Amino acid sequence: MPNERHTDHREWEIDASTRVGGHPFTKYSPFRTATSTTASTLFTVPSQILSTNWVENPGIEGSGITMFTATGSAIARDTGQAAEGAASLLVNPANSAASEGFYWSSPVVAVNKLPQHITVQAEVRGASASGSVKIQITDSSGTELATSADTNLTTSFAQITATYTIPGDTAGASYRIYVVSAAQHNINWYTDKIGFEVREDTLAVSSYTDGNQGIGYEWSSTTNNSSSYRRMGMSTIRGIQVRNESGTSAEVVFVAFDCVATATTGIPVIAGQALETVWPIDFRSYVSVISASGTPTVSGVVWGTHNG
Repeated sequence: MPNERHTDHREWEIDASTRVGGHPFTKYSPFRTATSTTASTLFTVPSQILSTNWVENPGIEGSGITMFTATGSAIARDTGQAAEGAASLLVNPANSAASEGFYWSSPVVAVNKLPQHITVQAEVRGASASGSVKIQITDSSGTELATSADTNLTTSFAQITATYTIPGDTAGASYRIYVVSAAQHNINWYTDKIGFEVREDTLAVSSYTDGNQGIGYEWSSTTNNSSSYRRMGMSTIRGIQVRNESGTSAEVVFVAFDCVATATTGIPVIAGQALETVWPIDFRSYVSVISASGTPTVSGVVWGTHNG
């Protein structure tokens, strides 16, 4: 049951530390969108989880595919289909046996006192709606440690995943991702968005990561030929610029922080003008907007930090 008291007020307010107050704004989110007379959320503080991807060229956007090794198949970079970007890995199984496809080998996963969780993922699409594939985690010699369920190929991309926990104190070793036919068949398929991650905190498969994904994503070295990571998302809104692009005087836009915008809760931004904070602010949830009339477009940027 609710049991709030007025004496709980210290939990209702935010008193930023000197360290937080002096932190440079290292996160930003640009926007340009139409508003309406119904309140909408302009920006939400993201719950973006840190993640890594050890696979080089995981989206097959780079021209080199030597990091992938064919097994019972022929593989090639192909621009005919892609789950994202312009290319994918075309796999042509030999139709001699099951488990034909390709594999990728990881660097050595160093020993750790704690268990370590390997998660792998890929997206697959058939040249036709026939045949099935699976994704596996193996040791460095190809012995299976974990596998996904068999996935029937269709003419749309579908994600396949698998997970494996390395027991604590296991000697450092390399592991492999295999994407292979679940049964013998001669149906070509396309593979894209390949991922390999090692974590200590969860067996959950992270959303796909590579350095081409946008703000907060980076390559560790060469674009489309190195590992990649997703940095921590914005956790605190520290500044904003909102420009009302309308030229119609009745189209006032109201901007509110951490509450739903109305004509009374929002800060008015008249047509052709902008709201820009010239001092640090501290909000933790979202920015809401509503227009007094019409559908004026607003544009600008939200600034923030990753801690606080």
